[in-house]
Amino acid sequence: MKNKLSINRWTGFLNIVFIISQAILGFMNYKHSVSISELSMITIISAIILIILDIVSMMKSKNAGISTSGSIMGIIGSIVSTFAGIIGWIILIISSFQLFRQKSTQN
Repeated sequence: MKNKLSINRWTGFLNIVFIISQAILGFMNYKHSVSISELSMITIISAIILIILDIVSMMKSKNAGISTSGSIMGIIGSIVSTFAGIIGWIILIISSFQLFRQKSTQN
């Protein structure tokens, strides 16, 4: 396939960065380096940015004839990981693999 989108690669990469940053912030909260309110604010802001990026990626993928399942799972994973960490992380990892793969919707 010739038309691979760079936004899908960046969105997949940022999904992984989001998971790592949430794990680091959770560890910092455990060691009392950061308060719960700061942790919540950083997590919510980064999730909103990731959701916006997934929506843009989904729209561009749909126009280019690329599967949108990675972007849809990214949106779901961002929302779920804000409230239930590990389950959302698993969804985001699967989303990243699908975004990197960029499978065509045409046979």
